[in-house]
Amino acid sequence: MTTPHQSFLGEFNDARKPLVEAMLTAIHEACPDLTESIKWNAPNFSDAGKDRLSFMLHKPDRVVLVLHAGAKVKEDKKASHLYQDDTGLLAWQSNIRATITFHDLAGFTSHRDEFKQAMQRWIMETAVL
Repeated sequence: MTTPHQSFLGEFNDARKPLVEAMLTAIHEACPDLTESIKWNAPNFSDAGKDRLSFMLHKPDRVVLVLHAGAKVKEDKKASHLYQDDTGLLAWQSNIRATITFHDLAGFTSHRDEFKQAMQRWIMETAVL
């Protein structure tokens, strides 16, 4: 059976495809229980029915992964971050939203382990929200 992300990748004719594939694989390895879908014309992951990880592909020179707490949790751009990021990968946008950006596969590959750690930590920290 073809998954939503496999279907998306089958139609994604873009130079960033290897990077997106590598990021998706790492997320699946780090958090195998997440549910995948396509939202906003890009891969998305949810946990317990709440969106948590959403790809942003509208800028052609990068792949951005938005880490968020879903639509119902109120965010505050001036409040403290949800937790202290030990990976150095997160760019905080608010207390409950951050992004991780990669421009190429080599950049991702050199931070793959930290990326997987960041995915696991995000899912753990947002589980209570």
